[in-house]
Amino acid sequence: MKLRSLAIVSCCLLLPCGIAAAAELARLQLDADKGVKHGATFLPEGVRVEGNAKGVKRFHAGPPHARAVSFGRSTVLRARLDVKKPPTAKGLDPKRWYGVVSVDVLGGVGPGRATLELAVAGGAKGREIAATTLDVERKAVRARGKDPAAPAIDRLWLRIPPERFAALVGSPIDVTLTVRGGRRVVVDELRLDAFHEEPTRGLLGKANGKNGPDVLASGALGFAALTEHFATAFSLLSVDERGPSAKAGLRRSDLVVAVEGRPLRASSLAAGRAWFDGSHEAALGRAVEDALVHGRNAVKISVLRERGVKELAIKLPVRTELGARFPFGDPLVERMREDIVDWVAGRQKKNGFWPGNAAVNSCLAGLCLLGTRERKHRPALRRLVDALLELNPRARDTKGFSYWSIAFQGIFFCEYHLATGDKRVLDWIREAITWLPSTTHECKWGMQAFGHSPKGLPYGKKALMAPCSHLLVFEALAELCGVESGVWKHIKPYVMHSWSDPKKGGHGGMGYNASAKDTSEFWSRTGLTALALDLRGHHKTMRDALTKIMVERHPWMLNSHAYGEPGGALGLVALTRTNPKGFADVMQRWRWRFLNAWKPGYGLRYSTAHMGAPYMGEDEIMNPAYGVVLSVLNRGLVITGGEPERWLR
Repeated sequence: MKLRSLAIVSCCLLLPCGIAAAAELARLQLDADKGVKHGATFLPEGVRVEGNAKGVKRFHAGPPHARAVSFGRSTVLRARLDVKKPPTAKGLDPKRWYGVVSVDVLGGVGPGRATLELAVAGGAKGREIAATTLDVERKAVRARGKDPAAPAIDRLWLRIPPERFAALVGSPIDVTLTVRGGRRVVVDELRLDAFHEEPTRGLLGKANGKNGPDVLASGALGFAALTEHFATAFSLLSVDERGPSAKAGLRRSDLVVAVEGRPLRASSLAAGRAWFDGSHEAALGRAVEDALVHGRNAVKISVLRERGVKELAIKLPVRTELGARFPFGDPLVERMREDIVDWVAGRQKKNGFWPGNAAVNSCLAGLCLLGTRERKHRPALRRLVDALLELNPRARDTKGFSYWSIAFQGIFFCEYHLATGDKRVLDWIREAITWLPSTTHECKWGMQAFGHSPKGLPYGKKALMAPCSHLLVFEALAELCGVESGVWKHIKPYVMHSWSDPKKGGHGGMGYNASAKDTSEFWSRTGLTALALDLRGHHKTMRDALTKIMVERHPWMLNSHAYGEPGGALGLVALTRTNPKGFADVMQRWRWRFLNAWKPGYGLRYSTAHMGAPYMGEDEIMNPAYGVVLSVLNRGLVITGGEPERWLR
């Protein structure tokens, strides 16, 4: 992480204060507090109790609030939180940070009415800085059964303005919770966070393997935001001037605290099910999805401003109800694909390439246009072929991490040749395929393997499967073009050694290499290996095992090593052909992300992937990559299930 942008100081109500992650503490609390029965007297650690100390009771709720407490009007809870110095970044005014104190309210217990007051005091004389109240109307629900549902909650927020917050940095503040009325109130997770009034991209973390802060873009709602690991709110980096959010009154630097009336969970930016289920991107996407499914025309967003929380209804730019089998047979997806293709078709540069990485982005763009099977794209495709042949006239002369460029260029050239019969690209394909086996090196296990380039093998001669899997797809397509190849036979021992074979107790995915058979960054290399096997008609049992783990662990889709985008798209491309049923299932589960990313009339907007590849661009990689995936709708490419046809002679 480069800088922490949002949650500077977090303190759980029931643990000592410090820099903390609320969701992680909630998980730890379950074990630490297992022996305290529901309704038993419970004295929270790190919290001072004034008045009736025995009036603080343990309250069993569903996770992540299983360690909540209840108290009434005879008891006052006080916590002291240290205000740490916010991060710095170029162009950020250090005096524009403001604080947000919040507490989760699970509801009330017993008859009567209750109001919860949240107050903050601090400074040299300990005077009250601000206070706010919440009428507690919800009934707190006790957890039942072995797997209790997460409770519905309210949240009480208190904003400390910049001029006061700046004076508090480096000193503690006292937070007080008081109940007025006859009803007991159940609370959990007291937090202090800091946000900036003019957030910038200078606060973003490094994309590759770091947990943010990340860009969260919503094409559907028309804004880009800054989201952080374990934060319970996110601030807006920009708002499209003519987009639906701007029309609804949303503005840059607004702090979003709730979606559809539900306070945001502590967001996980780490790859996996926690992100897939509870990230802020997921919350937005599922709100958009739910509105479209039920025919609603707006999504409600709550923002915290100087005068309190304000709810805004953001009208969706489309109102068509979703079909039942995303992405198949859905007019909405057809419109999305048209926008993506138009985005790609309109951004080819005069030199024939597309923005971003010359080989990767441009070859994906070429595949996207090829996949439409529309003859109108022929001039753009010919310009790209000419540009690639000029840039890399021979595979052996390709610069840098050359195997990646060779693989992408080779896959595009093969699909192009199968569609056109162009002999120029066939000559390049034949020369590359003949040369490749001579460029490998012996790895530490005594097998021939590819590295990043012919110069040698990285990582102590362990090498890596990622470029191998790309090259195997290139080779399989080359054989369909009539080119004889020995690449698979040459590196097969290394591939099989790197695979986590279920018959040997493995999980079925393709490892980084033989010593790193992980289940977190496997998506792209696993899918591409399966695709290569399917194209060759070999090792069906292995192919099925590879795709099985992809379907089972789809929440890790955007975590391909250093390669979140286009790695996610390439794995989906592989599933279109190797496991159509699995592809349909995964796309149905992920449709919220596409619906949130899609800006009608434009294309897809980019949100940071877990192992993102920012050197390939943002929208510049999203649109070409997923344009290739959506060629499955008409089976426009061989790699997405089509048959080789000379349709573009």
